[in-house]
Amino acid sequence: MKMRIAEVALDGKTRVLLLLLYHTCSGLEVTAPPSQTALLQSHVVLPCTFSVNTLLINPQFLGIIWSFGTKELLRFDNKEKVVSDGVSFNEQAARQGKASLTIRNVTIANHGTYKCLVIYSPDRMSREIQLNVEAKPTVKIHNKYLHKNDKNVVDCSITGFFPREIRVTWLRNNIEILNKSEIGTFQMDADGTFRVNSSIVLTPAQIQDHPSIACQVEHVSQPEPIQDDFSVTYKAKPTVKIHNKYLDKNDKNVVDCSITGFFPREIRVTWLRNNIEILNKSEIGTFQMDADGTFRVNSSIVLTPAQIQDHPFIACQVEHVSQPEPIQDDFSVTYKDECKRNCHLGLTAVLLGLLIISIISIFAIYYISRKYIRKKKKKYLQQFQVSHIHKEHVRGNEEKVNLFCMASKCPDVVKVTWMVTEEDRRPIIISDSYAIKDEEAGPLINHEYTVKTDQRKDNGLQNATTVLSFNPTTSSHKNTEIKCKLQCAGRCEERTLNFSFCYKKPSVKGPIDLSLDDSGNVLCSLTLENFYPRDIQIKWTCGVGNNQELPSTEDIKYDSDYTSRCNSICTIPWKHFMGPGSKVRVTWTHESLDQPGYQELSLKDFPWRPVMDDIEVPSLVHDREAKLRCVIRGYFPDNLEVKWLRREAGKPELYEVSTGYKYKIPVLEIIQGSDKTYTCTASLIVSVLLKTEHKSEFICRVTHPILETPLEKRTGELTVTRIPTVTVKPDGYTLTAEILHFYPKKITVTWSRTKQNDVLQNNFEPYEENKYTVSEMSPESDGTYTLISSITATYTYQYNKQYKITVKHESVKSPIEKIFQQQKDGTFEDVTEKHLTLN
Repeated sequence: MKMRIAEVALDGKTRVLLLLLYHTCSGLEVTAPPSQTALLQSHVVLPCTFSVNTLLINPQFLGIIWSFGTKELLRFDNKEKVVSDGVSFNEQAARQGKASLTIRNVTIANHGTYKCLVIYSPDRMSREIQLNVEAKPTVKIHNKYLHKNDKNVVDCSITGFFPREIRVTWLRNNIEILNKSEIGTFQMDADGTFRVNSSIVLTPAQIQDHPSIACQVEHVSQPEPIQDDFSVTYKAKPTVKIHNKYLDKNDKNVVDCSITGFFPREIRVTWLRNNIEILNKSEIGTFQMDADGTFRVNSSIVLTPAQIQDHPFIACQVEHVSQPEPIQDDFSVTYKDECKRNCHLGLTAVLLGLLIISIISIFAIYYISRKYIRKKKKKYLQQFQVSHIHKEHVRGNEEKVNLFCMASKCPDVVKVTWMVTEEDRRPIIISDSYAIKDEEAGPLINHEYTVKTDQRKDNGLQNATTVLSFNPTTSSHKNTEIKCKLQCAGRCEERTLNFSFCYKKPSVKGPIDLSLDDSGNVLCSLTLENFYPRDIQIKWTCGVGNNQELPSTEDIKYDSDYTSRCNSICTIPWKHFMGPGSKVRVTWTHESLDQPGYQELSLKDFPWRPVMDDIEVPSLVHDREAKLRCVIRGYFPDNLEVKWLRREAGKPELYEVSTGYKYKIPVLEIIQGSDKTYTCTASLIVSVLLKTEHKSEFICRVTHPILETPLEKRTGELTVTRIPTVTVKPDGYTLTAEILHFYPKKITVTWSRTKQNDVLQNNFEPYEENKYTVSEMSPESDGTYTLISSITATYTYQYNKQYKITVKHESVKSPIEKIFQQQKDGTFEDVTEKHLTLN
């Protein structure tokens, strides 16, 4: 029993020794591509494979670590596996040399450099992979119906793309490039992708004959440009008219509205009562196309007696793409029985007049005529109509509001009175006691308010339009009641509008946008939108403590909802960002804000961060010079520092490389690109020695003011080759070749000779293996190898027979050859140079 235990212990010890011996010769090699590209929301595999010189990988010595920047994503060893969310890893494949990492549902945040570190104790090796995330843009043209005889602004939105660089081209008929297009400010969405708008102004000449207009976008995510396009279609605005405006007071009434001459076909019809949408259903008829290609349609609505009480104001309102605001026809309800009663009274008066004419004198006839005129005037008075108060915002240097009210079909001049009751104040009355009968008369002014009334005759009846104008303020017009009273021949109509001037706080459209101009200055741009009123103050400052104010330009525009947007641009020399703690701040003040809003940025916020390519490593041959190159691109400003570091074979420490007899560091080659960023090439010239450079590693380290930590790229462990020295010594009928000091070990030696009766001495055939011998390869003290090979030739009467040795090794591109010619006495002559000259 004791003997068996001893044998087992001995066997176990032997196995441990064999494992250690087996592992010592591991020769770890890690392979990974320098970069990988993935589309947004896709799954991507970052390949990383490794190999060892042993037949099998022993999991006891294996460890794998994946990291992204300073964050560790995965750690795997023989005992456990720790994986972060969003990534996956095949444990079984890892034990077979495949350490690839899968990232699921790629986002913009995944864009960057990943590191695959493989440990096969005690060896360790890493490779970096740059993951470039791309998102393809969506292109859409929004306004595709154009005015035929006017300039048209066409907008195109490009959304959801990454990286930011795109090219937008407008095309006519897919051939002609349309110049003078504009591109807006780039905005970043919550998912990290970008959006931007492009617009172009098309003249009437450019849209003749219904051409095709395209917005074409080129982006790195797509091999071919993508576009949205449309064939030009002309739009025409509708004409709106209500036909039956006299209604039965005690019965339901059907009111018809015709909408004609519009294109395209899509419209929205709304019936209003006193400027409030009618709730009961209206009906719209069948669309008809006229000869000119435009459409017509009728809409009708049934009004109940309750809905037409108190002479309400009825409107047929139409919304159509050809007009930014709805258009409408409207009327104040007049009852049919009133019309009939007036007609009967008139007829009675006429009959009475005829009877009186027969019995009284001419004076009586004159009296009856005057009475008839008064009755006729009263009849027209029943047709007197007054609209509700319309509101219009006027866009200029100051906010201005126009309120206008219209009166029609008055037999006399219309008298106008406006009354404004501001919150907690006494009413202000502006009475147009004298009627303005033509445009030459001036407006009626009351300090804050201006009234102008225009009176015109149409078919013997008076039409009037009166306008109240003022500059609104939040302090005076938060809650204001405005009345307009219009008098016609003793009849008075009054309309009321509750006016509220509310402000809106400005919202910030994204962070400060940065770009570079031709002089190397930084263009800072900020857009504020959806604010009301228009007045806003924006100030740019820079520095530390007592900040210096900087000049800027502001472009304020109005939006369709009467709010405003402002784009502020400030040009800043980049040196203003370089001081310790120096920041640029933009501050805005607005009436809606309790305290100013602001944004700020420093040099760390610049988007122009340096990106390093992999180090270019040429073939390294002993006792020759080799030039290592690393390209750093896309950075600004030009404050880049580059250092070369070296790690000796088998040691973890890094040493900075400096110019000397062994190393030369040329001056950085720096160029400035069309986008005003810089690209530089850093080089290191190495005098290569097998003993010092083999399995060593060089690191290129970059520092820049934008970077919080330096960037670096590594060569990985270097492989150095040494060219063999081939010497052939004849000794009687024997040729002995010495192949000295070559590395690596793998080498191929072949002997050959010319064929029988070959006069040209140019055709060689391989020498049989048993005709020559090769000694065992022997290592040298400097880590290289030596090989001795010989052949024995048999003397024949065929003189001038040639023998050739060919040596193939990875350190030389072409094989090394030596050629010897046998003489009459059986000895050999070296004819290598002569053979090369002849060939």
